[in-house]
Amino acid sequence: MTTARHRTRRWQVLLVGLLLTLSPGCATLTGLVTGPFTGAIDAPAQVYRHHRAHMDRHPELWFFNLIVFFPAGLASGALAGLIKGVGIDIQWALNQLGYDKAFKTYKEPSVWRPFTWHW
Repeated sequence: MTTARHRTRRWQVLLVGLLLTLSPGCATLTGLVTGPFTGAIDAPAQVYRHHRAHMDRHPELWFFNLIVFFPAGLASGALAGLIKGVGIDIQWALNQLGYDKAFKTYKEPSVWRPFTWHW
């Protein structure tokens, strides 16, 4: 039974890998692979962007922001990056977004900001 589970798991991983490589663009795979690293930076930054005035009035919240959202971004960044990458690839397929904006900038549609949703 254990061998059958390993074989099934191996096929699932191969199928997901094949689907990711056959996607029309490359933002999906990039978002999945770089998501934990960019998410660890983008999650606390996104909290600051939404609560800028409050964080400026209370600088002691920066410590809480980093302690809580850095690990949360690291843990959930791969999933967020994958979802954002799929969204970018879909927008690319619909001619709504070019890859120059997705890969060469750090603005909202960038794949390097997995917790910033722009659509």
